Amino acid sequence: MTDSTTPSAPAEQQNGGSTEKETVTKTPSVKQGGRAGVALGAIAIALVIALGGGLYYHGHQQVASQKATIAQLQAQIDALKSGQSKEDDRLLASQNAFTEQLKSTEKKLDEQRLQLSSQSASLEALQSRVSTIAASDDAKVWHLSEADFLVKMAARKLWIEQDVATAVNMLKSADKSLAELNDPTLSEVRQAIIQDINAISGVSQIDFDGIALTLNELSDQIMNLPSASTDWDNTPISKESTEVSGELKDWRQNLQKSWHNFLSEFITIRARNVPENELTSPLLTPDQDTYLRENLRLKLLIAARAVSRHQGEIYSQSLDSVSTWIRAYFDPDAASTKAFLSQLDELSQQSISLDLPKTLKSLPLLDATIKSRSRDAMKSAPEAAPAPTPAANQEG
Repeated sequence: MTDSTTPSAPAEQQNGGSTEKETVTKTPSVKQGGRAGVALGAIAIALVIALGGGLYYHGHQQVASQKATIAQLQAQIDALKSGQSKEDDRLLASQNAFTEQLKSTEKKLDEQRLQLSSQSASLEALQSRVSTIAASDDAKVWHLSEADFLVKMAARKLWIEQDVATAVNMLKSADKSLAELNDPTLSEVRQAIIQDINAISGVSQIDFDGIALTLNELSDQIMNLPSASTDWDNTPISKESTEVSGELKDWRQNLQKSWHNFLSEFITIRARNVPENELTSPLLTPDQDTYLRENLRLKLLIAARAVSRHQGEIYSQSLDSVSTWIRAYFDPDAASTKAFLSQLDELSQQSISLDLPKTLKSLPLLDATIKSRSRDAMKSAPEAAPAPTPAANQEG
């Protein structure tokens, strides 16, 4: 056994020597790995510091941005608060003004209610008095008022419209209304109405419409009347022959005749058949003749208008002017002119004025009777209760 273990020592020595060598050889490797770790640690620390700085900077920027946003939002909130405050003030002022207006309106309504109450009370008192009058024996006042109205309308028709027939019918209706009352005290009034009817009926009735239609017809005939300026004998004044001869030796006479024939185409002088003992009426150009006829028509239309207005002076002046112009400028011997002048003379003798009575006797009598009856009825009616005053209503 000793032999087997002894040789192993060198081997252990050999192994120990190899171990030392390995340790010697491995020591530089450990030093190199430590340096690399330090470098990596430094780099890691630098990266951590850089990352921390970046995060800090980014966080700082975000905080600054948020602060700016918060400041802007705060400014907007302040502005909104200021605007809301102004709007509240405006609404408050509007509400106050509306409240004042509402109070004023309510005050006016209260005043109007008081006034309406007072008027209602007065109306009720008046209705009560009217009912009393209507129920009494003096209700005849209403019939008298009807007759008075008819008489006044008759006066209006008579003096304003000059309608005699309608005025007479209204007076007859008024007398009939008074007759239905069967009141002997109204005899004087009825007698006055009958006198007015007789006075108006005595006015001569004139056919004004017929006169106006006749004047319009004469106005249409003006354009057909023959003018005195056309009374020609249709022969030239010169009676010399103007025929040209065929002889050569008469060349001088032929030349003169040709010259006269040429001039006759421009100027023609004709003679009129007017007696020597009468004055010749002035000649009129076609334009003057037209103007004359239109003026005559205008005069006749003025006369027709004067008929409806009963303007006698204008009517007579217009017809006189027409008659004078017809005799001066138109043929007086023509049948149409004679008939025209005959109708014109008849119209000139017609009067268009109405001799109407100046007053109606029944009008003041009816007025006085109605006033007297009304006073008597009001006195006999019981006194109505006094109307409440606005102050009394307000206190109640």
